[in-house]
Amino acid sequence: MTGHKASVFLRSIPLAAGLVLIAATIAQAADSLSPAPEGEFTSPLDGPTSANDWKLSAGIATLYMPAFAGSKDYQAMVLPDIKLEYRDEFFASLFDGVGYNLINNDGWRAGPIMKYDFGRTEDDDNPFRIAGKKTKALRGLGDVDGTVELGGFVEYNFDPVSYTAELRQGVGGHKGLTGEVAISYMGMLDGFGPPVIYAIGPRATFANAKYNNAYFGISRTQSANSGLDRYTADAGLVSYGLGAFAMMPVTDSLSLGLMARYDRLGSEAADSPLVRERGRKNQMMGGLRLTYEFGF
Repeated sequence: MTGHKASVFLRSIPLAAGLVLIAATIAQAADSLSPAPEGEFTSPLDGPTSANDWKLSAGIATLYMPAFAGSKDYQAMVLPDIKLEYRDEFFASLFDGVGYNLINNDGWRAGPIMKYDFGRTEDDDNPFRIAGKKTKALRGLGDVDGTVELGGFVEYNFDPVSYTAELRQGVGGHKGLTGEVAISYMGMLDGFGPPVIYAIGPRATFANAKYNNAYFGISRTQSANSGLDRYTADAGLVSYGLGAFAMMPVTDSLSLGLMARYDRLGSEAADSPLVRERGRKNQMMGGLRLTYEFGF
């Protein structure tokens, strides 16, 4: 893969921000509703590793969603995801990032996390798009480079409600500080055939001025190139809204998920000329996800 193609590939994935959050909630719900087997190890120091300590799943999602955060142009996309987990301690995936549960008891889970924000291209290059035209709204604004984000997360489960918070600092790229908070009500329906796991709840994303200006600010050069008025964003809410999903098993290893999400951009993002003149502050997303869990 050439450098340009690799850059296009990596930068296109953050358009699935809604899927990232809902996929994480699906994993939390599935874990909380499925008690760990008796005698399961809780730390690599507790005993020898067995094959069952590892979990590998592969998923693919078809989504209908905005071309970028704040866009009025919608596109259909197909996105892959592979997730690897060790016991209930380590996890690594394209969407959820790489993290470790330093604390995992009495309903609490917390630890470090690393994610990658894949940025945005002004030409809207995206190899995952299967329907919908490229948006022209970003022309003249330049690219937002990909960013490694380092931080931590904390989660508290008090069945049937889960509370989560995450804070990450960008290293390079947008160089901003961003965070997410969410509440999810989780449950299971099992009187109509295969059990259906569901979750619904509000969530919000916030960021400092560096992050908001990277995605919604308009510099003097960008104004001249795009025709949009200059704009400087402050720290504040990026978006807030409601997410929901339902997931049911197809076989012992295969599951099908239905997801939906509504977001409204916060004032710092919504007041940007990019959104006011070329976009929309109300954002919707919906899709289907198929996940296969491999045995070891």
